[in-house]
Amino acid sequence: MTELAKNKINRLARVLKSESSVEFKHNGFYYEVFKSADSGFIVNLYSSNEKDEEGEYQEVYLVDGGVCDSENHKDVIEFML
Repeated sequence: MTELAKNKINRLARVLKSESSVEFKHNGFYYEVFKSADSGFIVNLYSSNEKDEEGEYQEVYLVDGGVCDSENHKDVIEFML
């Protein structure tokens, strides 16, 4: 992994830690990461950044998703990458 990639992951992890959610684009996909109501974090991957009237990603563009049980914010960012 390049130094630039490590810096980007660390920056996203800091945002996730302070805001409890983060959105970013990587390799043509749109990532949405947020704190789960139960435990860990939800990570969703979309093919488009089109959002509905409420500012939410449209489910029709959902490619993949999962739950990351780690509380390590860097691990959460790397989970679906």
